[in-house]
Amino acid sequence: MSNRTIESDKLVEAVEASLRDRLADIPGDSRQDLLETVAGLIERQARAERDRCVAVCRRRALLWRNTAASRSSLAVAREEARARGNEAIYLADLLESGEISDFTLRNDADA
Repeated sequence: MSNRTIESDKLVEAVEASLRDRLADIPGDSRQDLLETVAGLIERQARAERDRCVAVCRRRALLWRNTAASRSSLAVAREEARARGNEAIYLADLLESGEISDFTLRNDADA
């Protein structure tokens, strides 16, 4: 597990604990409204980050397709550029489809 994942997990745990403490004194209906608002904000932020990552992948694909390696006289360099461009497009499509979380969960279960 990477340090970034561990840090992210710790942040999620801290936010969850803080929300639990702050929501304890709020009546049920108001608590549910607040939780739905927070969930909506998180979903919008996650969508924006996913869109940003898709754009990065698409720019990387374009970069690899326009790099000197893609026009090299060496077949291995052309193949590398093509493969990296294809991989970037694959990742962009995967992120855009929303299937990345399913993919991650399946692979984590297999590990």
